[in-house]
Amino acid sequence: MRENVGSYYWRGHGPLWKVYWLYGVLGSFVLALILLLLMQRGAIDSVWFQLVLLLLGAYTVWIVVSVWRCAFNVGNPTYGHMARALTVAWAINALLVLGFLEIEFLQAIS
Repeated sequence: MRENVGSYYWRGHGPLWKVYWLYGVLGSFVLALILLLLMQRGAIDSVWFQLVLLLLGAYTVWIVVSVWRCAFNVGNPTYGHMARALTVAWAINALLVLGFLEIEFLQAIS
C-alpha cells in the first residue's frame, strides 16, 4: 500500500528539495497570497479569512515538521543543517504572523 503525500513527508521519507521548495515555499506562498487578497478586498472580518488563516496554520505545522524530518534526505548533510535552522526561523515567523493576523481578525469582528 502506498502512503499519501501528507504522511509520506510527515514521516520524513521524501526528498528535502521537494518538501522544502515545492510544498514549503510554493505552497505557503499560495496560501499567503489568498490571505493577502482577502485582506485587500477588506474581508478580514469574514469567515473565509478565518478559514484560510486556520488552514495556513495547520499547513505550516505540517510543513515545518515535514521539512525537519526530511532534512537529511540529501547528499550533503550541510543542507540538512541549513534546512533545520531555516525551519526554526520559519516556525517563529509563522507563529508571529499568524498570531498578529488572528488579533486583527478578532479586532475586526468585535
